[in-house]
Amino acid sequence: MEDIFVVKRCNKIIIHGRRAGEVSHTPPEAAVWFRIADTRTRGFIGDGFDLEEDARRECRQLNAKSQVTARQG
Repeated sequence: MEDIFVVKRCNKIIIHGRRAGEVSHTPPEAAVWFRIADTRTRGFIGDGFDLEEDARRECRQLNAKSQVTARQG
C-alpha cells in the first residue's frame, strides 16, 4: 500500500524585526523546515518540523495508523 503521508521540504524565510529608532535591521535568513503532506488532499498536517528525522518519524506513525484503519474498514 502506498504511503498517504509524506515529508516535504519547505523553504522558510526568517525576517528580523526592527525596534523603534533603529535605522537598519538584519537581513532575512533563508532556512528550511519539513512538513507532512497528505497525498490525498495535498494539504499539510501539523505545524512543521525543524528536523527532517522528526517529520519522518511522525509520517511513519501516521501511515501505520492509516493502514490499520484501512484494514478494519
